[in-house]
Amino acid sequence: MSIISDKFSAKISALKVEFESNKEVVHQGIKGGLNESELSDLVREVIPNRYKLTKGVIENSRGDQSNETDILIYDDEILPSYMKNELTFVPVEAVKYNFEVKSGLNANELKTTLSKFERFKNIGGFSPTVLFSFSSDIEGSELKRLKKYDKNFFINPAITVLCTSTKSYYFKSVSKHYLKDCISNSEFLKLFQEASELDLDGAIETMRDLMLNDVALSQMSRSQFALCIQGMIRMNSLSSEIDGKELTINELKYSDITFNIHKWVGVEVNSNEVELSFLSGISNTLSKGNFGQYLLHSAVHEPKVFAVCYEDMWGNLSCQDFDENGLSYDVDKVGFSFETSEESSKILFNISENESS
Repeated sequence: MSIISDKFSAKISALKVEFESNKEVVHQGIKGGLNESELSDLVREVIPNRYKLTKGVIENSRGDQSNETDILIYDDEILPSYMKNELTFVPVEAVKYNFEVKSGLNANELKTTLSKFERFKNIGGFSPTVLFSFSSDIEGSELKRLKKYDKNFFINPAITVLCTSTKSYYFKSVSKHYLKDCISNSEFLKLFQEASELDLDGAIETMRDLMLNDVALSQMSRSQFALCIQGMIRMNSLSSEIDGKELTINELKYSDITFNIHKWVGVEVNSNEVELSFLSGISNTLSKGNFGQYLLHSAVHEPKVFAVCYEDMWGNLSCQDFDENGLSYDVDKVGFSFETSEESSKILFNISENESS
């Protein structure tokens, strides 16, 4: 049993009681403000003191502004905020989290939030964007509904964290990988030969045949014979030690080739574990330690991967897949194919050994 986890679970239960009580408030603005304030108080307890919470407007150095935001987490050690008549203006570079809070989520509220967060991105916002709702008008998958309305769902969604109280918590993740860590030089060289239609193995075999051809050798000068010997030695050396060499493909070092794996990960459960996961994600993102692990000490549900997409370093996409029940295979195990020309290169990923949905 974890005291920290139990204490925060009790705080979450109290938050839900307050939400039910706030339903009796007639004025929608006051009702929404109460819900935002009480959620802010809870979030404040899981983040380091260096970060501040407020509501207000985000602004960039050109004077472009966001819509008014329900909750902002910002770092005033990067750039200070500016207060004017109780309205806070926060520099976009200082924003660490951008929240929109809804008493009840429906399609219209979702589309409005997408529009607000798109504007935030357009003025230079890059921090996580959160849509938190205390309730929803549907029983089905909230992530499926988000996918329907966000055209950039797989790669660059406007909403990157979606939490519905006592129902579901999802977050968008992206991880960068080096191709050299997945396949060796020799394996990649085979893919490159297939893609470019170069027969390097054939060239080596031809050179070996030449060195065994007495007639051809007798017609060579001494300098030509010496060059053939040197060429054969270099080919054999490269062939046997290729995995220890630095490959350069179309003026690009193989060791510099990267790709991204984009995922939507989350939990769906009718309990406080949803909010504990939500708070844990915020805490772990902003803390140097792992306070979020304390919050999830009593968690019994493993997160699922609901969506995946692979993106090579040139922006080409493959393996886009989504399942509202969670993908049933290991999304980190994929095959590769490689296409290249003087104009462009492309890595295509495939999940050939698994049964994708």
